[in-house]
Amino acid sequence: METFELEEEVRTALISNADLLAVLPNGVNGIYHYVAPSADPTRYPIIVYSPISDVPAIHGDNREVAHRVTIRIHVIAAQRRFSVDERNFVMACILIKEIMQSLGFVRRQTIPFLDEGKIMRIFDFVKGVKS
Repeated sequence: METFELEEEVRTALISNADLLAVLPNGVNGIYHYVAPSADPTRYPIIVYSPISDVPAIHGDNREVAHRVTIRIHVIAAQRRFSVDERNFVMACILIKEIMQSLGFVRRQTIPFLDEGKIMRIFDFVKGVKS
């Protein structure tokens, strides 16, 4: 399986999860590949996913047999306390972990991040796949 196929698998799982779409005010339009648009979205949370690495893991007979792919997912919300955005942000984080685990990914790390009035959770999920 190639990285682009995993990206499509992740996208399909995200946009077809009714519980996740219910906590994203813009629904499927709140899920972005690689980067969010330059215009600041008016409703949060939003999700941005992208592959960040594809590393050969096993070689045999002078060829790659398997590789490890890391997908990074940002869950981003406006920084407000005790708002609907914050509750939806927390629920989106929980659902992202469940969705990725159902696809066979393992969470490598989670990084809390704050930038320009936005609060984020950055998740790295890893999956080993045959080449």
